[in-house]
Amino acid sequence: MITKGIHEKKAAILRWLMQARNTYFSSEMAHYVYLIVLSTLLGAFAGLAAIVFNYLLDATRRFFAPENFTALLGLNRNLVIMIPLVGALIIAGASRLFPKLSKDRSVTAIIKSILLRNGYIPISKTVFHFFASIITIGTGAPLGPEAPAAKMGSGLGSAMSQLLGLGKKDMRMFTAAGAGAAISAIFNAPIAGVFFGIEVVLLSDLKNQSLSALIISSVVADIISRSVQVGHQAILIPHYNPGGPKDLFFFFAIGILCGITALTFHGVKRKIKVLIDEKLAIQNEFKKLVPLSIVFGFVITKYYSLFGIGYNTLGEVVSGRFNLADLVILLCLNIFFVALYVSAGGFGGTFAPALVMGIMLGYAFALALNAFFDFTLDPVTFALIAMGGVLSGINSIPLTAIMLVFETTGDYKFILPLMLVSIISYLVTIYYNKGTVYAVELLEEGIDVSKRREVDLLGKIHVADIMDRDYSCVKYETPFKNLVDVLLASQHGSVVVVNKNNHPLGIISLNDIKTILLSQDLVDLLIAGDIYSETETVSVGARVSDALISMEKQNLEILPVMDKRGNGIMVGLLTYQRIIQAYNRLLEEWETDQFMLERLGKKIS
Repeated sequence: MITKGIHEKKAAILRWLMQARNTYFSSEMAHYVYLIVLSTLLGAFAGLAAIVFNYLLDATRRFFAPENFTALLGLNRNLVIMIPLVGALIIAGASRLFPKLSKDRSVTAIIKSILLRNGYIPISKTVFHFFASIITIGTGAPLGPEAPAAKMGSGLGSAMSQLLGLGKKDMRMFTAAGAGAAISAIFNAPIAGVFFGIEVVLLSDLKNQSLSALIISSVVADIISRSVQVGHQAILIPHYNPGGPKDLFFFFAIGILCGITALTFHGVKRKIKVLIDEKLAIQNEFKKLVPLSIVFGFVITKYYSLFGIGYNTLGEVVSGRFNLADLVILLCLNIFFVALYVSAGGFGGTFAPALVMGIMLGYAFALALNAFFDFTLDPVTFALIAMGGVLSGINSIPLTAIMLVFETTGDYKFILPLMLVSIISYLVTIYYNKGTVYAVELLEEGIDVSKRREVDLLGKIHVADIMDRDYSCVKYETPFKNLVDVLLASQHGSVVVVNKNNHPLGIISLNDIKTILLSQDLVDLLIAGDIYSETETVSVGARVSDALISMEKQNLEILPVMDKRGNGIMVGLLTYQRIIQAYNRLLEEWETDQFMLERLGKKIS
């Protein structure tokens, strides 16, 4: 009887515990506690990772510092040219050995992982990019640590989600939060880390569920990194005059100039990428990075300020150690070599280089106006605000730029002109580019972020991938009877009319000749040039989605494809049938990929 009573009590207690557990864990309070705990855990991971990253990066930079590296090998210090070459050889070799891991080197890779893969990032890719970035930056490449840091943080968030078996929704949340946390820890700038996550990773979506996790993890990561003094104030600012209402015109001017500088950088980068990937068609990483590192090595023998991240250069500029001519030369060299390294496949970001470009631009701007127009502008003020302007323009991040410069300098006095210049530069760049730099890059890959996760499958391929190279056309003066024979033999039901230089003039379809066939007189008199309908052409390098819009606008089944050099040579034919076939194939691949992701999601949730 006693035993039975004990069992009943145990059963009642067990039922109460189970009921309490179910009630608690299904409650809203439990969800918030769970969010706070995991966000704190992620922040701690990101902070510790930042400590390791900064330690290894500093150790690599010290080892490859010219005075240490050349002394170690018993070489003349002028052989500093060897240092970037060593880094290029290591990175090129690693990229050749692990081609899949080395892909997606920019911050847009994080956005794509969240939009397309529910935040899934292989841990092997995170580890590869972690060490590749240290080697690239540590051997002198003029790139910054923020892109590697963001990828490291997002990779940690994804890895934590996989390890704990979290669902897809939570994996997306912690992947996004990890990126901001790592930025916070690397720069000791928690507010900038939060704004980076909002503006870049979350695509300015303030309603996103990841916002709370982002804030908590960024604060924790910064606390962890500061506890061992990972970060440092990059700039020691001398006394300066922050300016007033009389300087407002000059603040607008430097803001516009910062935007133009950012556009110049992107223009140079775009032209270099076209040169390397399309005109020269260089695929081998050694052929890209080795010549670049040799040229860069020779340049830094004279302009050593280009070597590495450039934090020391920031202090040297505001201290007045460069004259106007040197600043202009260094600014141009920075734009050129940063664009080169990014386009050639270097691992690193553009935050730190943008700060360097900005501080040089602003200081040179004030020096030039003072010298040529006898003004009394404070070069330090314009150097500081231009840092935010160029950073905002190059990366389309006005809020992050404002907070990063403020937190890096620890000075509030110039915050108002900093805000003004950063916003003006941002507006200049998005007006010209018709969107942020990340939105434009994603759109080029067929991802329209303005419509949230809408993927333009046909935008992922180019006309050259599916065009028909075996095509028939007729000359302008071709008699109608001969034209009919060509049309009937054509598998497309249409034919292109060309002039004597084989430049397409228009298109004739079977529908166009139905009425003419009823009149024998017209059949004997007409030539192809009398009946063709004018048509637009499409470049061989155009996206198929854009070509399809042209075809639908003109109600065409075929479209002449022109050589991308713009020399008027027709190289193929794009047909509606081939577009449909390509779309079906891509749709099948996409659905298969999504199916695999769903399987993966179920596996890890």
